[in-house]
Amino acid sequence: MMELNPKDTTIQRCLSMHHVAQKFAAGNEHYSLQEMALGHLVIRIPESNKDAIKAIKDVTKLALPTKSLTSVENNHFVINWIAPDEFLILTADKTEHGLEAKLREEMKGHFAIADVSGGQTVLSLSGERAETILKKSTTYDVHISNFPIGKVVTTVFAKSQVVLRRTGEDSFQLIVRRSFSDYIWQWIVDAGSRA
Repeated sequence: MMELNPKDTTIQRCLSMHHVAQKFAAGNEHYSLQEMALGHLVIRIPESNKDAIKAIKDVTKLALPTKSLTSVENNHFVINWIAPDEFLILTADKTEHGLEAKLREEMKGHFAIADVSGGQTVLSLSGERAETILKKSTTYDVHISNFPIGKVVTTVFAKSQVVLRRTGEDSFQLIVRRSFSDYIWQWIVDAGSRA
């Protein structure tokens, strides 16, 4: 699993959820919840634009996931399949601008890139009760037989929506809109206290 989120406390203080995490402490011996400092780029690209698809692979060293509901990753990037022509690239915090510039320089033809880092954040949920917490929060079947490592779905979560990705047997990433992040954090804290 990639390690894009340094444990540096100076970065932790800059995270959007820091104030909520102080007020509503998350985690116990059964689960852990943390915000990850990551950059987010949405890319829309038609399958027919082979040159741009190759440029993405050259820059990120990852081929776009062609199978629906999947993701690919290396030590620097995660590329999530969102829709047949839409992908979400996660990268280390403060590197998204350089990545976007490099992609725009290399890509040709019809495509769109948008930096959505300011509009969403990533929560990392892990531990032996993480799956149980998710079962209380979403109607999507998150059992590992239906939701294997690397699978990504956009789904209802509580009274909101998340992009949910399984990163390990007992670990998940939740990509959430910042306007709902406080609510989702508090929901997970409450669900975790009952799991």
